[in-house]
Amino acid sequence: MKKLLLPVVLFATTSAFAQFEEGFESFTAGDFICVESELFEPWPGGTAGSEWDSAVSDEYASEGVNSLKIVADAVAGGPMDVNLIVGKTEGNWSLDWDMFVPDGNSAYFNVQGTDVAGESTNSWQCNAFFNTDGSVITDGPWGMSDINYIPLGEWFNIRYVVDLDQGIFKMWVDGEELFQAPYDGNFSSINFYALGDGQTIGLYYLDNFTLAESDVELVGVEDVAVTPFGFAPNPTTGALNLSGVLESQDLVVLDLMGREVARVAVEVGQKSIAVDVPDGVYLFGPENGQGLRKLVVRR
Repeated sequence: MKKLLLPVVLFATTSAFAQFEEGFESFTAGDFICVESELFEPWPGGTAGSEWDSAVSDEYASEGVNSLKIVADAVAGGPMDVNLIVGKTEGNWSLDWDMFVPDGNSAYFNVQGTDVAGESTNSWQCNAFFNTDGSVITDGPWGMSDINYIPLGEWFNIRYVVDLDQGIFKMWVDGEELFQAPYDGNFSSINFYALGDGQTIGLYYLDNFTLAESDVELVGVEDVAVTPFGFAPNPTTGALNLSGVLESQDLVVLDLMGREVARVAVEVGQKSIAVDVPDGVYLFGPENGQGLRKLVVRR
């Protein structure tokens, strides 16, 4: 299925303002993207051309014959883990691409706010989790969005507008707004990690990337509830760095059904903890439920 056309007033971009466009048609199926393209690099610690890298595929395409395939080796995720380099430190930018999640699979990506991916607690400005029922949950230091939905087994469009001058960003799926929130950092990269929902294999395809100057004015960010509590890295092996612990409290780890599986007491200003839970996908945060976010444990 071809991608849906987005509203012209809000979403039209022209090649005159495009910083880059990539549809993978100049590559051959099987090419490792971090080897062949300067736009992509492995997550720090990974190696281009290895199992961390992603290969161009001709299995599905939004347009043309090729796309980029992101697939996990197991339900716990990984090792495939690549970054699309955006590299913007100021200005107002739009980045959009087409995405395909086959029925029975799940997906994940995140927006990186630091030039070295994953180097601090504010690196993950947005995590996006796509579950096998089509539900989408996005979260970040600003909190968690409402649950939204994507069409499984069809191409759909993702769009971010990041206004670095105001410190605001917004996400859309097929022209429908998912959230608007504060943004803290650079618009550095998008991390496409082979992670699913902890129960099914992460598998998705990417096509038709466009980065361009944005003419969309984002306003009203003061209406967004900002959550000061943050943690990283995510995914984690169990050790977490904390930020914004403003009072002594208990932090809880919940399964996706909302059942408590672990509890850790922290003191004001505490900077790190360890969570001892099996590999999987959880909700994590203060016991009062305010600011709970997805936590991925992978060893």
